[in-house]
Amino acid sequence: MLRFENWGYRHASRRHFAVRGLNITIEAGQRVLLLGASGIGKSTILEGAAGLLGGEENAERTEMTADGTMLTTDAEGGVTEGRVLVDDVPVTRARGRIGLVLQDPDAQAIFQRLGDNVAFGPENLNVPRDQIWQRVRDGLRAVGLEGVQLHRSTLHLSGGQMQRLALAGALAMRPGVLLLDEPTANLDPDGVTQVVDAVRDVLDTYHSTMVLVEHRAGPWIDMIDRVVVLGLETDEQQSARIA
Repeated sequence: MLRFENWGYRHASRRHFAVRGLNITIEAGQRVLLLGASGIGKSTILEGAAGLLGGEENAERTEMTADGTMLTTDAEGGVTEGRVLVDDVPVTRARGRIGLVLQDPDAQAIFQRLGDNVAFGPENLNVPRDQIWQRVRDGLRAVGLEGVQLHRSTLHLSGGQMQRLALAGALAMRPGVLLLDEPTANLDPDGVTQVVDAVRDVLDTYHSTMVLVEHRAGPWIDMIDRVVVLGLETDEQQSARIA
């Protein structure tokens, strides 16, 4: 279960919060489509859900506002209010339980060899070495890349294959929550079909919770349980809320 409790985040050097006062509970296994205008804060919400923003361990300064809200400033200068929980555990202490797939798969390709990219997550979670490569093979099989040589260069993969590789890397961490940030935005129709089918198979197999940000919702709609639409608080505040 993923829960936002009065959560908000203001990026460093920004005057206004990108998201503020967000209260939403996403039940375990639910598949949610997150909609809203471009720039409204959807990616910020996914980054917060992934534990990439703020966190007590990164806190440089903490202060209490007049209304009793706790504001935490992180080392980068970003400000967080409220909290995000995964099964009642603060998300920054549960990062290994969450997988994030970005819009640009090249941004998630750290190594040249295909297998090393999928193994990177489990290695950082201190998974025993003898289990890592089994997870790599399981992840690749789940997204339809089984049989591809692990030492194959990512330079030789198509856009659809790169996106499936990014998904395999997230799956190798065995996440309970899968976050997808416009995963088909840069793909042709065949690539869209490949990625959507791979995600569908993964959700059916692992029963993960999913939060999807996607402008082209049509190919996904039959697997969605719930749609959450974001609006703006006011023209002056410019922070996202549930519409």
